[in-house]
Amino acid sequence: MYWKRKMGLTMILFMVFLMAGCLGGRYGNIFPDGQVTKDFDSFKIDPGMNYYYSGPDLYPNALIGVKKQYVLDSDLWKSLKPTPESFRDMILHMQEKARDYQDFQHGFIMYDDKGRPIGVWYSILKARTFTQMGEGNKVRVYTPDLMIYQTGPGGPATVQDRR
Repeated sequence: MYWKRKMGLTMILFMVFLMAGCLGGRYGNIFPDGQVTKDFDSFKIDPGMNYYYSGPDLYPNALIGVKKQYVLDSDLWKSLKPTPESFRDMILHMQEKARDYQDFQHGFIMYDDKGRPIGVWYSILKARTFTQMGEGNKVRVYTPDLMIYQTGPGGPATVQDRR
């Protein structure tokens, strides 16, 4: 009985240390923001941000703007040097893709681990992510699932896909 208790206590301590190690990173988050949605929907380019996208070139799964004082630490995002025309076209294609699946694009503010805004995010709601701060001014923004329109709670996104 003594050994079982000691082993149980050891396992509990091990799990606590394991979880503390996993949660010890400098993680931020994203939260919905109506003004960011309006800015993307009106194709507003912020000159204080660098833009990137994830997914297909024609209709990305997510579009982000990262404040210029931060360096995006990821090779999964594709850099975008938007012109008013290219930005408009990309957003319209994203909106069209979302409508095909009876969904809508939303804007979010990305925050660092201290709650400071570091950029913006534009995608459908189920394409969620989080941010992780690195050394100095580096930030890692995790990309959404590449099959975001076809997957999610309850399986495929449309009735046609379920056939």
